[in-house]
Amino acid sequence: MRNRVKEHVFALDTRWCDELEEVLFSDPVPNLYSIEHYLACPLPVRAPRIPMHYYQGFVGCERDGQLCCVLLLGSNVVPVRLCGAAVEHAEHDADSHGAESPDASSLDATALAHRDALAQLLLQVGSRLDSMFGESAFVMPLWTRMQELCEQSRGGKSPLLQMQQPSLRDGCDHRARVLSERPNQPLLYLPPEKDLARFYEAELPELPAHLPEPIKPRPLKPGESPAAAFQLSGETAGYARLATSADLEELLPAAAAMFTEEVGFDPIARYGEGYAARLRTLIAGQRSAIVTDVNGRVIFKADAGIVNLDAAQVQGVWLHPDYRGYGLAKPFFTAAAQILQHRYPHLSLYVNDYNARALAMYRGTGWEQIGQFSTIIFER
Repeated sequence: MRNRVKEHVFALDTRWCDELEEVLFSDPVPNLYSIEHYLACPLPVRAPRIPMHYYQGFVGCERDGQLCCVLLLGSNVVPVRLCGAAVEHAEHDADSHGAESPDASSLDATALAHRDALAQLLLQVGSRLDSMFGESAFVMPLWTRMQELCEQSRGGKSPLLQMQQPSLRDGCDHRARVLSERPNQPLLYLPPEKDLARFYEAELPELPAHLPEPIKPRPLKPGESPAAAFQLSGETAGYARLATSADLEELLPAAAAMFTEEVGFDPIARYGEGYAARLRTLIAGQRSAIVTDVNGRVIFKADAGIVNLDAAQVQGVWLHPDYRGYGLAKPFFTAAAQILQHRYPHLSLYVNDYNARALAMYRGTGWEQIGQFSTIIFER
């Protein structure tokens, strides 16, 4: 297989700062993950001289001296920009719906070469990949090409993608499998002016006697609205409050349960102490909103998982199984969102399209779709 990686892909250094910032900050909501990485790990003055498949950071391709493709490379890969992707993704959608496709000639030889080079690079990274996610227009064309290249190298189709090892010219890494493919994940945004108080101020339904009742919020003063009470407290809304370091012992199993349900593997088993350290960071940054029962057990959680200035992506939304089916998700979630929005007015999240119940709740509480994400999760 022709090595297009060496021909087209390079690590971004400080010479590309202005162009990268233009890509990232011109549309910050879908790029929060990449922005957070960029601010924490600035571009190097000089790109390191190591094989590209071992590099972690921003890589790209250029056309006529202009940055046209951007990929954040690491265990979690984010295609930030892919030249020709919008046309190719439109073609895929048109084929799926039986509509007329755009002109395929719009994908010129350079765009195809860049796509192939980036797909080849990810196949070389192999089993070090945990996931690939981002805007569908960039993820899905790259993912489709990865599968095509893999099938070509194997001489036939395989139901599971097997990653190519860079040390084996035609070999495959049999440890790498696709755990989950999620092509359609609506990206939702909560306008700052939305009033959520009416959702969490309502009385909760009566709970079964065998379940402990959640802690109730402080009584309202005469003439005081729930929204006004929240503005005064700043850290509580409805039944929700910000997590503190004292909650870590109860928050850890709740967060691990959420992760296992959503992703498909136990984060504590894979990441060890690093996962607990992540929770400590969220707590210290006042980025984790929780609801606890009378025994201190965390029965609901939602995090400002990725943040930049006044924007945050909500992640880790979870309701304890014992409390599901009682109409608690809406008042708990809106209260948590109100708390997080006090510090981060521009909230976003993305959700699997097959999770109809969650989608209905989000849309019913004022969240609006502004884009679409896709996620590919790999099994190590």
